[in-house]
Amino acid sequence: MAIYRMNADSLQSLQKTTFSGQGIRERFDLQRLLRDNIGVITNPDNLEKPGVLIIAEEFSSWDDSKRRIDLLGIDSNANLLVFELKRDEDGGHMELQAIRYAAMVRTMTFEQAVAHYQDYLDTRESGADARQRLLDFLAWDEPQEGRFAQEVRIVLVAADFGKELTSSVLWLNECKLDIRCVRLMPYSNGDQVILDVQQILPLPEASEYMMRIRDKTIAVREAIREGDEDTGYWFMNVGEVTGEDRSWEDCRKYRFLSAGGGPQWSGPVRKLQPGNMVFAYLSKHGYVGLGTVVKEAVPLKDFIPPGETKPLPQLPLSFRLNEESSADPEHWEWAIEIDWKRTLPRSDAVKDLKPRRRPLCKIWDPDLVANLLREFDSITAST
Repeated sequence: MAIYRMNADSLQSLQKTTFSGQGIRERFDLQRLLRDNIGVITNPDNLEKPGVLIIAEEFSSWDDSKRRIDLLGIDSNANLLVFELKRDEDGGHMELQAIRYAAMVRTMTFEQAVAHYQDYLDTRESGADARQRLLDFLAWDEPQEGRFAQEVRIVLVAADFGKELTSSVLWLNECKLDIRCVRLMPYSNGDQVILDVQQILPLPEASEYMMRIRDKTIAVREAIREGDEDTGYWFMNVGEVTGEDRSWEDCRKYRFLSAGGGPQWSGPVRKLQPGNMVFAYLSKHGYVGLGTVVKEAVPLKDFIPPGETKPLPQLPLSFRLNEESSADPEHWEWAIEIDWKRTLPRSDAVKDLKPRRRPLCKIWDPDLVANLLREFDSITAST
């Protein structure tokens, strides 16, 4: 992503920089500024209503541990928030630290929170009443221990995040742990530092979709283990062998998958129904696509891709059609239209430790489905 300074006659790109290169320290600069402006992270559209109250900084009130939570907050639903900050560009192992911290504070009571908040306020202003401020923030007339700290949310804040970390975060979200990644990217603007703040996981516009995928995956996993139903997902090999008979690039471009050469290969494809979810697999590479079947299969010679006016054989293709086999109905190639939800170039294919040899089959393993969904979203988020 690039950020530009707009002048009357030109657009000038700002130079991406680093916090260390700008002499910005993690605790005494970045943490201090975020502490007093936490809405930048939690509610950037309305900084005056951050929705979170910071109740402790460098929190370390537990036995047998010298570890410290950078910032500890509480939201309007009385859930605790652990903020873990890093100024570097890969995030390191901060998700592991944050999980440890969340486990340590999960048993905190309202009265304990008041005590920690009072200690925090005493270092900042004299005579402040932590108990009343906390009650006012929660809109409670009196403490409600049964509603306090029912969940612990995690917010990771860094200049960027590595793929290992984002993969972990996606999986943790699937497991119903509310953990987010917020990227702070600094840019140099003369003697100023411009900060680009973005929540990258879960993507704000996709949060609801991700929650539905997570809940569906969990429900499917439980149903499978009880023997009630399959996962609802299919495996299909793209069928590219020599690079001249089929092409994944054409499948992506024209939104289809195909099979043929005999009833044993075309028959299963013709059984797919609209609404079936299909993972596309490219031999020697891995999983490269996830999509929904739009229509039942038709002979490839009659398949007109979405947005086109001519059948597929009359369009520019990367492979050479076998005219000989197309003359024999038994060996016809059959194509199904796919509404691709995710596609990857072959270089980014999701590897499979147990590659399937069948051209098309149902996926019965819910853990495989969960892993593939996580990997596809992780790669999408990091590109």
